[in-house]
Amino acid sequence: MFRATAEQIANSELSRTLQDALWVVPVSQSIHIIALSVLFATMLMISLRLLGVGSAGRSVSQLANSSLPWMWRALVVLLLTGLLQTLIEPVRQFITPIFWIKMLLVAVLALLTRWFSSTVRANAAVWDSPATRPAQARVFAIASIIGWSTVIVFGRFIGYVWAYYL
Repeated sequence: MFRATAEQIANSELSRTLQDALWVVPVSQSIHIIALSVLFATMLMISLRLLGVGSAGRSVSQLANSSLPWMWRALVVLLLTGLLQTLIEPVRQFITPIFWIKMLLVAVLALLTRWFSSTVRANAAVWDSPATRPAQARVFAIASIIGWSTVIVFGRFIGYVWAYYL
């Protein structure tokens, strides 16, 4: 099912035009990597702060309020550049189970981050104090670090394993 859809997209005029433009793939991949770096650095700052590592200069809620907008913007850029890359090489993406697992992880991590953002906003005082910070803070931090690291690794693996599914 996915293969037929992927081949239909690959044979579309838009996909062929993008495939023929030699600069599109390296530029979109470069932007994708920069956005991923922003997202990962933002998540890592917040996660390490929740784990008690790093500067105590700003509270968790202050760090979240100033950092999360960068993360959401980076995620939008990642989705746009990822969509562009998928339009250029749909078969490579759609036939690889790792691609679908990666997409599922991105969706779950985005929902988890949304939960974190709204929970911290609603209960800032609780999250700001290490003494009252809920146990979910450590779970969120560890899940975020492992989850986003897995997304990065899976993203790299797509380019190396997709040929096995042809």
